[in-house]
Amino acid sequence: MQSTNKLFLLMIVMTLAVAYAVAAPPPQAGQDIRITNGPMLEEVNGNAVVIAWTTDVPSSSRVWYATDKNNLTHVAESPENGSNTHRVRIDNLRPNTTYYFQVESSQSRGNRGQGESEGVLSFRTLSSGAQTVHNQRPEVAASDVAAGTQENGRVRITNGPVIEEADGNHARIAWTTNIQGSSRVQYGTDLGSMNKLAEAPWGAGGLTHRVELRNLQPGATYFFQVETGQAAGSEVESDIFSFRTPNNGEATIRQQQPQIVRSEQGNGQQGYGRRRGYGQQVGSGAVDYPMMREAQQALQQARISLQQAAQQFAGHREKALEYVNQASQEINLGLQYAAQQGGSNPYSAGVNNQGYVRPMASGAINTSFPRMSEAQQALEQARNALQQAGTQFGGHRSTALGHVNQALQEISLGIQAASQR
Repeated sequence: MQSTNKLFLLMIVMTLAVAYAVAAPPPQAGQDIRITNGPMLEEVNGNAVVIAWTTDVPSSSRVWYATDKNNLTHVAESPENGSNTHRVRIDNLRPNTTYYFQVESSQSRGNRGQGESEGVLSFRTLSSGAQTVHNQRPEVAASDVAAGTQENGRVRITNGPVIEEADGNHARIAWTTNIQGSSRVQYGTDLGSMNKLAEAPWGAGGLTHRVELRNLQPGATYFFQVETGQAAGSEVESDIFSFRTPNNGEATIRQQQPQIVRSEQGNGQQGYGRRRGYGQQVGSGAVDYPMMREAQQALQQARISLQQAAQQFAGHREKALEYVNQASQEINLGLQYAAQQGGSNPYSAGVNNQGYVRPMASGAINTSFPRMSEAQQALEQARNALQQAGTQFGGHRSTALGHVNQALQEISLGIQAASQR
């Protein structure tokens, strides 16, 4: 009798499980991934933080962060491991400093949308030597609803744009805004005629915008500008950026910061672009800083060479790449600072009348470690350009110069380590 009752209960459980599986709808394409818990600050000390959260489906783990809540330009992520639990560690933070962040999860196959934390959150690192604290809740710096209300519905770019992925024939560009809107990218191989347009469905990713550029040419430099607008008439355009597609056979680019080519913030209205017809030249209000742009493009060349270099440099290649990314971020911040102040840059040597950056100077290549040698040359060009760029960049130029020197030192140490093997 007892075994009969057990068998009966087992049949009921199996029947209910089958019924639930039939009745439960599968995830729909375009649905947002939902954050089910967190984010939480699992660990915080003077120089690092571990941020954790969970989602309803397995997805990627990414954190956008910065010390400016309106300009989350840094990104940290963990490899996608098929888990609903997400944990990202951010190192090299400054002690006793307030940082702002948003977390983001998405699926690489694109069968669902993206999940983001609601609004911008914040935490403060501890003083040097203070004991690590655990399991803190971050502060809410600005909710998405409040952002839209406080700015009277005006749309503003909060993160990016970044080149999430690019190979020889396509690229995916991503950015985020404070409120939902359209997702458009104007682009081309000619800075004066960006006459191609790519876009994604309105509101498809919530506050995250992702646009695919297709049928690109391998080994070509593309200029682009992202735009988000609303039906009510509010819209924002980014600065003009550039990136280079890999040649056939080169590694795919992932999570690369594009190079700023021309700032659109010379009118003093941070984050709000001026409406222009497609393919028109940048208006006269834009401010141009050619030596900073030359340094930025040289850093891009250094980044590509380091990414293509082998792994036998005892960790120094990775450290050099970190310093290159930090230098690039400082240049972007310096350009934004200078554009907000207005005026023009008298240091224009080395740039032709079309505004294109002069190519990297040629020199002897170390045939044993050619990619590292190429990165070294590009960094030397970036250093020379930064030294000629002037001082009107709010201290960011000098900080970028320091990062470039550190990157050069890491490359030298890496070559020495590899030569001794």
